[in-house]
This record gives sequence, C-alpha cells and structure tokens, in this order.
Amino acid sequence: MAPKRSARRERERGQVLIIVAGGITTLLLLAGLVIDGGIAIFNRRDGQNTADIMALAGTKFVKDVHMADPNPSASTYAAIASAATANGCTAGGSVPCTWEAWFVGKSASGPVDIGNVTGGAGVPANALGVRVHVERQPGTFLVGLAGIDSWDVDTQATAVAEAFTTTPPGLLLPIAFKQNPGGYEPGKTYDITDGKDAPGGFGYISWTGSNDPNALANSICNPDNPEFSVPYTFWSDPGKSNSTDVRACLQKWIDGKRTILIPIYDYVTGSGNPATYHVVGVAAFNLTSQAQPAVDNIRGNFIEIYPFTNPVPAGSGSRVPTPDDTSVNFGLVK
Repeated sequence: MAPKRSARRERERGQVLIIVAGGITTLLLLAGLVIDGGIAIFNRRDGQNTADIMALAGTKFVKDVHMADPNPSASTYAAIASAATANGCTAGGSVPCTWEAWFVGKSASGPVDIGNVTGGAGVPANALGVRVHVERQPGTFLVGLAGIDSWDVDTQATAVAEAFTTTPPGLLLPIAFKQNPGGYEPGKTYDITDGKDAPGGFGYISWTGSNDPNALANSICNPDNPEFSVPYTFWSDPGKSNSTDVRACLQKWIDGKRTILIPIYDYVTGSGNPATYHVVGVAAFNLTSQAQPAVDNIRGNFIEIYPFTNPVPAGSGSRVPTPDDTSVNFGLVK
C-alpha cells in the first residue's frame, strides 16, 4: 500500500506546484497591468502634449501665411516636423513615435479635414488650422508574459486660427468688465471683476435672469448668449462665487489659453439679485488666473476692444485670417 500513498502524494505535490505557478503568473500579470498600464498612461499624456504643440506649430504657420507673414524657407510640414523632433516624437526614439497631419477647414459641425499636410503641400485657401495624430509605442515589462510586447497609444489635437466677421457667441462669457474712459493697454493684465458696482454680486451676468449656478456654469463652459445690440441691459447673477462647476469652467479657458470675449458695462443699476448691467461693448481677453471663492480675482491679459459689436449674434461667423485683421482667435479646439 505504501507505494500507492507515495504516488498520491507526488500527484498532490504536482497539483500544488501547478496552482502555485499559476497564482504567481496571475500576480505577475496583475502587477504588469498596474506598472505597464501606468507607463501607457504616462505616454498618452506625453503624446497629447506633443500633439498639442505640433498642432499649434502647424496652425501658426497657416495663420502667418494667411496674414502675409510666412517664413519663405519653411512649410506647414516643416513647422510640425520641427515641433515633433523637439518633443521627442521620432520613429527611432527610445519610445517609437510616428505622426500624421491634416489641414482643417470650417463646417457647420466644427473643423473638418481638407487635405493631408505633406512636405510639398501649400496652405489651402480655406485652411483654418491643423489636426495632428500622434502614435507612441512604449514597450512593456511584465505583461510581456502574455505576449504583449508594446502598447499602441494614440492621441490627436486640432488647432485653428480664425478671424471673426461678427462677435461669436461661442467666445462671449457672462463676466462683466467695467468700462474705463481712459482706455486699456494691450498686453496688460487686469482684474476683470470686483463686484463693487453691484453690492451683493460678483461680477457675473445672467443672459436670461436665472440665478441657477448650473446655468451660469454652462454659459461659461458652453457660451450661449442671446443675440443683442449694444447698448443693452442684462441682469446680475449674484451668489455663485463658490460653485465648483463655475470654477472648473473658468479654468478650462485659463488652461486653454484661448481668446475670449467679455461684455463691457458703463454702470450698474440696483444691487444683489435685481441689479442690472448696462452693456456698451465687448472686450477681447486671454484669462490668466482666478482666485476662489472670492471672485474679485478673475484676471486676464487685455487684447483689444472688439470692433464687431452691433449686433452681437447668437450665431457665429468666422473666416480665415487676412493681413488686415487685428483680432484672430488662435488656439486648440480639441
């Protein structure tokens, strides 16, 4: 009987070894998903930053060509390729990286591809900017046990430069800016709101008279002003200085570094909820910072008093920039 017991023990030992080996392999794969997954996430963030910079570099060249200020020895492709190399996006790099680019034009649903950016491609007459697709292939470590040698990490970015034929609501934020009879200095940073002219208010405007914090946040994140002609009177939107959504929507414009438009008022009537702002124009700014919950520190760099103010439409109108333009919206759109 002893040999039978010995054989049973050997089989049991073999089963235990298989279970242990399987468990170790599973643990290694789980650890690999954490480690290698983190590497993939890092590469995605790095790839997105690279795509953003490349799209902006290409779009700047497109803008310069439209505005009669090109570099005659360069091209859109060269501008993008230079940004790619400077940011480590090369096929032979430590992390293989490849890219493609397309010119983009305008459509009712947003930017649309109108042709590949190649070494010999000129700038199309209707090009607003550039879309760039970046693919990185970071290697793996532990998940290689499952036969996965690398990750494919795809990112893309689109940037445009467009001049407006009217004041577009897609850039008009409900933030009141006090008129200065002495004017403003382009490039200088100003405190945009202080609430001093509307006691109980914080310098926000309500397009409809609603005091719902969600409506205010939406009007900042996704500008939705009605059509109006200046001068025009809008309600104050008080008491929303500590709204998380409002702060997040403001930060979107600060981080995006895009030109935004802000109503200019000359006086306020009343205080608190029934207060009204008398809007007399529109100013172009780049928002630079905000301090919350006190909203008296939304700051931005002044660009200019926007010339297209009557009427301020609910729809948008834009075109490619020309040498005569004094105001051009230039930045990432997605």
